[in-house]
Parts: sequence; C-alpha cells; structure tokens
Amino acid sequence: MTPRVLHIDTGRTWRGGQQQALYLYEAMLKKGFSTNICVAFASAFSEKLKNLGYPLCELPLRNELDVFSARKIARIAKDNGYNILHCHCSHSLSIAVLSTFFNSDVKIVASRRVDFPVKLTVFNRWKYLNKRVAKIICISDAIRNVLLDCGFPENRLVTIRSGINLNKFSNSDGSAIRKKFPGKIIIGTVAAFARHKNYPLLLEAATLLKNEPVAFVAVGNGELFEQMKNLAAERSLNNFHFEGYQTIIGDYLKAFDIFTLVSKKEGLGTSLLDAMSVGLPVVATAVGGIPEIVRDGENGFLVPPNNPNELAERFRLLVENAELRYQFGARALDLVKEFDINKTVESNINLYYEILNE
Repeated sequence: MTPRVLHIDTGRTWRGGQQQALYLYEAMLKKGFSTNICVAFASAFSEKLKNLGYPLCELPLRNELDVFSARKIARIAKDNGYNILHCHCSHSLSIAVLSTFFNSDVKIVASRRVDFPVKLTVFNRWKYLNKRVAKIICISDAIRNVLLDCGFPENRLVTIRSGINLNKFSNSDGSAIRKKFPGKIIIGTVAAFARHKNYPLLLEAATLLKNEPVAFVAVGNGELFEQMKNLAAERSLNNFHFEGYQTIIGDYLKAFDIFTLVSKKEGLGTSLLDAMSVGLPVVATAVGGIPEIVRDGENGFLVPPNNPNELAERFRLLVENAELRYQFGARALDLVKEFDINKTVESNINLYYEILNE
C-alpha cells in the first residue's frame, strides 16, 4: 500500500515542532504523495503554509476533545482516502484518536518531541496506547527511554531524530548584527522564554562574566520574556541583550561566536543543529537528547543544568581560545551531516510503508 498521509498540528505558535512538520509535509508534496495538513485557524503555521502556497485544512482544534474537529478530520480522511494520520503534537493525537470513532480506516503515527514523563492514566492509555496508534516516533533516544520507563511497550516506539536543512543559512549575513556589539565575543542563543529553557541559569553565568569582553544575545519570545528582562536589569547585566522574536535567525547565527542552550529538559534541540550547520561551537546542558548532538570536547562542551560556575568557566575557555572555537566549529560542520532533513524524511516515509504493509 502507498502512504496517503494527513498531517495534524494544533500549535498556535511557530516553534521547532512546527518546522519539523513543515519539512516533512513539504518533502512529501514534492515527492508526489497524496497528503494534506490540518492546522489551527489563524495560527502561525496556517500563515506560513498560506505564504508558501501549500494546501491546508484550517480547523478550530480547540482542545484535546474537540469533537467537531475530530469529525472533520474523519471526513477529510475518508473523502480523500488517507490511510495514515500523522500527529505532530500531543493534542493532535487525542483528536486523531477521537476521529477514529467516525472513521476507523486509518492508522495513527504520533511524533513525541519532548522528554517529559507521561503518567499512564486511564485517559493517557486511551490516547497513547490505543490500538489505532501504530507507532510513536521519538525524536531522540532520550525520549524513547523516558517513555519506556513510563511503561510504554517497546514495540510501539521508534527513534527518528529530527533533521535540518543543512544549507538553510548559506546566504545569511551576520555583519550588520555584529556591528551592534563591537569588540565583543558574542555568545548567542535561540530559544523560547519558557521555564524549561532555563534562562535564569544563563543570566547567572552572564553575571559571572560581567568583566569579560562578551555579549550575550538571546533571540526568542515567550511567557517569561519580561520577567527575565527585569531580572537582568536588577543585576545590572549590561552584557545581556534581549532581541525578541526574529525572522532572520540565520543572520544572528552568522554573527554569533559561540552558541548556547541551557535547557532543564530538551527533546533533542534543533536550534543546536542550526548553530552547528554554520560552524558554531556550542555549550549546552547535558539533558534530554542534547548529548546525542553535542559531543563533549569535540564540537562543544556539556555542563550540568544547575551549575552556573561550570557554565561560565566553559564559556570563558572558548572566549579566550579562538583556535578551540575554530576546532569545535569545524567538527560541528562534520557531525551535523548526520542530521540532514532528507534522512529524517526518508525514515518517516519508510515507517509509513512498514506500518501499512505489516
């Protein structure tokens, strides 16, 4: 059987999970597969798809038990002969399972992108272990191991790591951004201001490096943005710069000298892959799937998620040693080839065939 796939993503904002869903959907369209995607009305994903001119179905996708959206998905799948529903977030999985009450002629694939434990309550058993859910795609071995520890059956889980377009930032130019920080080594991050991204740790490290020739540059927005700005002001952190949400991510990456991600939890960390694709050395916390990307002492440094002194010391080593930055960056360019998005797409499509022909 040939895969005919209806993708579903309920997210309202644009983050790494939506980018991964778009990569896969876009590739399937170009390869000639019968496919479409359901996204939330007036969401960032919806606007992105419209700008690209790609087919889409806009639905309310209000909550996990949105019966109206579930019925619509069932009708779309039945009318177009879709045999797989690929759910790219947790809420979309609930709606997809609910849709099988109205159309049972589908199999469900769910992508799991976060390394938070899942308590197998009655509802979660219905959702994750439903007989219609053929496979749960874990984007890192770390996520797979978390789910195994939660009691998920091994035969339901498969690891397919997220990937990136290795040439996405080939035409980016960071010169204008570098001019904003003359004479500074720029330590940059691209991460939402969410609790698990652990910005307080980064601010503590910046405090320890107040007298160093460095500029910390944070690209992103989120619920904690103003709180972190206030915290930096309280500490008189003139070396920490909040750039907010930006569309020219490549220009920032090209301007950075060092990239950092200090999450408490992280499914994989595609922002690290983006940084590696432009040859940046990285300093990151050894949590979740990050050690599957960052090899300590090869393309960067791994540190504990609760030790600002060690984090600051690793920054200092790279700030003071241009040759080490170059060596780590060169190794990053080599290692990131393992995460080519074409490999991710191929693995997903092969999984579809495997599920349909079992």
